[in-house]
Amino acid sequence: RKFLGCINHKRIQATNKNCEVTADVRHDGVEPAFVVTYLFDGERLIMKGANLTTIEMLTALGSRCNAKELKEEQKGKKKSP
Repeated sequence: RKFLGCINHKRIQATNKNCEVTADVRHDGVEPAFVVTYLFDGERLIMKGANLTTIEMLTALGSRCNAKELKEEQKGKKKSP
């Protein structure tokens, strides 16, 4: 819940207007998990929340996003002369 609250905060949402947060809360006894789907390439990041702290999940998400940004920048540089 803390992780969802952090990424759904107005200030965080303002940093990326292309980010859409959708919550699917279930009470079926299954281990809590967060699935992040990147729409531009379809890749998924799955984090099992039972063994991770909020900070660890935020760090993992930030690292993945930064890596994707860097990869996109490198693609753009290769295409331009």
